Amino acid sequence: MSRPTAHARRLAAAAAVLLPAALALASLAAWGPGLPPAIGTHWSSPGPADRTTPTDEFFAGTFAVAAIAAVIGATAALLPQAHPLARRLILLATGSVSAIAAAQWLVSTWLTIRAGDPTQAVLGAWILVPFAAFAYGVIPLLLAPPPRPARISP
Repeated sequence: MSRPTAHARRLAAAAAVLLPAALALASLAAWGPGLPPAIGTHWSSPGPADRTTPTDEFFAGTFAVAAIAAVIGATAALLPQAHPLARRLILLATGSVSAIAAAQWLVSTWLTIRAGDPTQAVLGAWILVPFAAFAYGVIPLLLAPPPRPARISP
């Protein structure tokens, strides 16, 4: 079995960094008519949300962050002349940012839909999901072609 080419690895890294924003967009389409006018977006205690944000604004903000990070990451992944180490660091950062933003949308919206009222959405242990999303950036980093060892001349 042959190893993936550098081009195939760049494509896989680009796809991975675009995935969180794509999932957020797909969730908007899937939940569309069932979305409430506001989403629970702030919790000061383990109880229900104490602040809400209009759904349109919340999606626009989180999706903009996820999409901008994803486009920057995909661009870095696909540019063949990009330095491999710089590419991987950009993919780590943009993959993490995109995943965190998408996770904020997905978790808050799902909890609000489940509760039926944005002020009754309880975050609980779901607070860990956006924090865990930070680690997602490792996936596009590992998919990207690794840097070649430096050649040492005699």
